[in-house]
Amino acid sequence: MFKGYEIVLPAMKTLSCRDAGCDCDYIAKGETGEDVMKDAAQHGMKEHGKTEQDMNQMKDNLIGAIHTS
Repeated sequence: MFKGYEIVLPAMKTLSCRDAGCDCDYIAKGETGEDVMKDAAQHGMKEHGKTEQDMNQMKDNLIGAIHTS
């Protein structure tokens, strides 16, 4: 029926707490790296007691741990 059409879905970006060095199963998700970083920062501050300053210091390491699926 849809011969010749290709469905392209946007790639999801993820960042697991484990990849960031925490003993936690949470996975931050988003369509962009910025979305993932916002999700990860909110989680880190709420669940792990991190401050905004802590998250800013971890930023480069976190960005490096983002995966595209």
